[in-house]
Amino acid sequence: MTTAGSRDVHTWLTERVATYLRRSPQDIDTSVPLADYGLDSLTALAVTADIEDEFEVTVDDALTWDHPTIDALAAVLADLVGEQAGAELASEKKA
Repeated sequence: MTTAGSRDVHTWLTERVATYLRRSPQDIDTSVPLADYGLDSLTALAVTADIEDEFEVTVDDALTWDHPTIDALAAVLADLVGEQAGAELASEKKA
């Protein structure tokens, strides 16, 4: 699984979105809204599902619309993954 570090989340998202958009990750400006690249609602839902699968978190289906750039998505996702890791660590300490 990818680590919760912001850079790893950012890299993973960039690569995932690039795959769906059929572009090279280097061709994606992570500060540009994904809709500007032609990301449609079905692809946005697919990205959301991939996020849930990869990082084992549950996110709202509107995540990609509420945070329309890779930079914004990565920041929110890094926080979510970090919170989950913290909760799992606290749970393990209680056991």
